[in-house]
Amino acid sequence: MHLELLDPCRDPEPPGWEDFRQAEGLTAVWAYDVIAASSEGSWARPLLAVFRDGPRVVGIVGAVCVGLRLPNSARRPRPGREPILLDVRLPAHSNGPTWHFAEDVTPEARARLLRQFERAARQHLGWGLVGALYRMVTGPGLPLVVRRGALIRESPGSMTMPLRWSSVEGWLGSLSQSRRQELRRQGRRIAEADVTVDQGTARPDLDPAEMAELNRTHTARLAARLDPRADLPAAYFAALLGREDVNVISYRSGERLLAFAIVYEHPDAPVYGPWAALRPEEGGLKGLYFDSYVRIVRSAVETGRKQLLCGRGMTEVKRSLGFEYVPMSLVAVPRWVMG
Repeated sequence: MHLELLDPCRDPEPPGWEDFRQAEGLTAVWAYDVIAASSEGSWARPLLAVFRDGPRVVGIVGAVCVGLRLPNSARRPRPGREPILLDVRLPAHSNGPTWHFAEDVTPEARARLLRQFERAARQHLGWGLVGALYRMVTGPGLPLVVRRGALIRESPGSMTMPLRWSSVEGWLGSLSQSRRQELRRQGRRIAEADVTVDQGTARPDLDPAEMAELNRTHTARLAARLDPRADLPAAYFAALLGREDVNVISYRSGERLLAFAIVYEHPDAPVYGPWAALRPEEGGLKGLYFDSYVRIVRSAVETGRKQLLCGRGMTEVKRSLGFEYVPMSLVAVPRWVMG
């Protein structure tokens, strides 16, 4: 099995990447140009792996390299000059581990290929590499990366909602009376307010820089010390806004963007991605977050999707909307047990 390591900021898209992404039903988060755009001006640099059996792509891994840096520094990692962590995640992805293999690759082979990826990354990044951090590992993925010497701890899980209804009213009817009534009240308040709501794919009407700034201020309030994330730059939103497989809900008051929600479309399981909003004291409007779920669920059930994924955080709120919890773990692999 042949392995290629790639820096999408420097290396051209490898043959077969997009074919594999589409054949395996991976969302726009995995699009090569989208990953490349995510690192513009960032302190995290992507490192991707492609596994081939002959010319056929049978697996891919997405990760970012993170260097030791000062707070608020945008400096890229410097292999050979500072400690480097291989953070196995992709920007804006929070529903599971960021590796994917073709169905005919056995679990035993997957574990061997991930070790091969570790060895290649260790050689590529040099002696400054301190280890690999596998985030958002679900139960089936644990045996692939756990080994003696690895550190394992529970991490915040993601949420999924099986879509059992044929209409949004069916979904609303499944919720508690208080939640159902509140969602309907919020919908009426938004309709009565001076707010323009637009939803759709390929949204050239939106400003990527405005979205990036709103996303930056929103996520800064939620930042976790043990889970630092690079800001998503304007280039990332620009790469998404032209796509037919990315749905954006936007809320505006006049020319000002109050909030937006991004949905990475999928034939069976769309993914609720980045959400960002102004606080009411900043000129925002209360209730937009919940309204976005009504709109996303409506779109999903009316187009016959099977489930909706919505990432991590705000677990109890999402449970009240009908989501189910998916446990996840974090696996830290020190350099000396990599490969």
